[in-house]
Amino acid sequence: MKKKRVLIFCFAVCTILMGYSQSKRNLKITILKNGFIFDDKFNGKKGSIVIEGDKIREILYTNDFTKYPEAILIDLEGKYVMPGLIDSHVHLATVPNPDREINTKYMQDQLSKMIYAGITSVRDMSGNAIILADYKRASDLDQLPAPSIFYAAQFGGPAYFDSVRKYYKDKSDTPWEQTITEKTDIKIAVAEAKGAGATGIKIYSDLTLDLIEKIVAEAKLQGLQSWSHAAVFPATPTDIASAKVNSMSHAFDIPFDFAVEKMNRFKRPSIDEKKLDKLLLLMKTNNVILDATNYIGNNNKVFAGVKITKRAHELGIKVSTGTDWPYLFEKDPIVPLFKEIMILANDCGFSNKDALISATIVGAESIGVQDRGVIAIGKRADLYITNSDPAKQIENLQDGYMTIKSGIIYTENKI
Repeated sequence: MKKKRVLIFCFAVCTILMGYSQSKRNLKITILKNGFIFDDKFNGKKGSIVIEGDKIREILYTNDFTKYPEAILIDLEGKYVMPGLIDSHVHLATVPNPDREINTKYMQDQLSKMIYAGITSVRDMSGNAIILADYKRASDLDQLPAPSIFYAAQFGGPAYFDSVRKYYKDKSDTPWEQTITEKTDIKIAVAEAKGAGATGIKIYSDLTLDLIEKIVAEAKLQGLQSWSHAAVFPATPTDIASAKVNSMSHAFDIPFDFAVEKMNRFKRPSIDEKKLDKLLLLMKTNNVILDATNYIGNNNKVFAGVKITKRAHELGIKVSTGTDWPYLFEKDPIVPLFKEIMILANDCGFSNKDALISATIVGAESIGVQDRGVIAIGKRADLYITNSDPAKQIENLQDGYMTIKSGIIYTENKI
């Protein structure tokens, strides 16, 4: 009987392995030929990309495809191929509509707008994790047109939650929205956030440096990122940078570092250039990415963020492209991420190539993922293809032709 069980086990294992091998061999091959392919410095060279399933299998600089006889060929003559764009600061489900049909339509409309604009990944900076997890799964399974979704759990102090929850029907904590005090078991709080599917902890408001350091340390132990506002009150931007968070949001909040004794959320102090440089260099030393969000700052007539972002770039701080702006805002026909990228290129001293690096390579790093953001063998087949060259003129980002996310093609054009 024992020998029979061993034989059955071996047969089952062999069957599984053979099935896996066959599925690997039978993955669909698509070849994007004759496009100008951007490398990690956004220099373009004409070539072809071989996509197998959801991964980049090969990059060729020849038109010899004889080893792929059954491949689907897509001719991209005269077009430009870059990594999929990344919005590092969105809010998809922060205040979901209680009407399920309305909320579903809103979610699907904004996700669709993103994917057709070349945005293949987004970082949601706190929202209802039940909704976000559902759409994250649907996106991962390619069940709807949508970018990959990564999201945060929000940590804040009691004063913050007391002020915002007076408008809520349910005033209790959830795994993705937690009140943190000196008595909080940070290990359990982070574990609950991770259990809710969060990729990172959003350090938001009403927290001390001591608590922030504990959150950052525990998040790192449990494999989560730490994403913080620049000014958390009473913790300052310098405190945030010294705590070695992974990213810091809102360049326009950094001036709060220069007048701590007069902290007023609605009146930002002027920039102290010496103190600014000291803070920015601390960010550089601790590898803290600046999630600048200048588009929302400019829309709210807070223009200090542009000057701070320009100086950050001059000093070599990594800057990601987060919008923090609604994608279905009727008065804004241009996709918010395009506006954010154009601000970097037109107002913050970035070259077009550097602005595109912020929207791809740095975007992936801001999420904490290494499988996207560049066009390279073994990386995800997340690509955005334009009809004209955005490295030459940044506005050409709007001249989109095709988006590919995890090997799936999204286009409104006939190929």
